[in-house]
Amino acid sequence: MAFFLVRSAEEKVTSDMVSRAERFTIPADWKLQGNFVRREMFLCISTNPCPSIAKRWHTGRTLTVDDLKALGSTAGFPMTVEGTCTRRPTAGGEPTICSTSGTDGEYNNKFNVTSPDKSDQTNFVVFLVEPHS
Repeated sequence: MAFFLVRSAEEKVTSDMVSRAERFTIPADWKLQGNFVRREMFLCISTNPCPSIAKRWHTGRTLTVDDLKALGSTAGFPMTVEGTCTRRPTAGGEPTICSTSGTDGEYNNKFNVTSPDKSDQTNFVVFLVEPHS
């Protein structure tokens, strides 16, 4: 019986986190490439917090700071934008070129915008949600 009570409580926490993450309005033209939800667990033995969410989209276009501000405005709490959303010419790899983040009191929410290639100016966006400490 105790197992079912714990499991029910864990599912309730995970469902709450997922519903909070869904308040962001994601542009319809972004293509979801990955979606990982780590559920709440009684014992969370990992460097990855639980519960947590990680999603990744290919935007199909270059994003601007205004795009991030618009994305953050749908949260219902303040989001802070960092960076210029412009890839430096000397950058290698897939650098984060800008981000927006904020907390709703329970969870930290962050969108990182990356630029994978100098020749392709489209961006990827990674969304992370984890408990606020």
